[in-house]
Amino acid sequence: MYRLLPVALLFGGSAVSYAFAQDASSPAESLQECREIDGGAERLECYDSALDAIYGIDEKIETKRADYRRKRFGLASDEQGMEITELTATVARVDEDLRTRSTIVELENGQAWQLTSTGGLRARFVPGLAVVISESGTGGYRIRIPGKTGFKGVNRIR
Repeated sequence: MYRLLPVALLFGGSAVSYAFAQDASSPAESLQECREIDGGAERLECYDSALDAIYGIDEKIETKRADYRRKRFGLASDEQGMEITELTATVARVDEDLRTRSTIVELENGQAWQLTSTGGLRARFVPGLAVVISESGTGGYRIRIPGKTGFKGVNRIR
């Protein structure tokens, strides 16, 4: 049988996520324990762990969730939170408006990012260029070019 335990207790980590230990009376009781969790994201993670323990891990669903996190990167975080802190992509198109002095970098994955005036990156963005977008320490995002020094602040617009 299975009993719900925080993974931090099982593996000595600091993050709390849920896994099942072998000694609860039934899978139904494990699901009932999940039902009693207040936080939405924690409750969902508990249900996922419970069902994985009962039916096994569904690789197709795990791949779909990873794709979802990549697509959401840079957008307002949903209730589940984001686990990706960095995205590597290729520039597909660059729109520079000299009148408004705004630059939009479109990536091959369909995302569009508008450059801000922050940062010290002096290189130009061109199609085919590899870039890395990551979270900044102040809650925003920055774009950089591997092998170059500096970065530019960015905001995701699509």
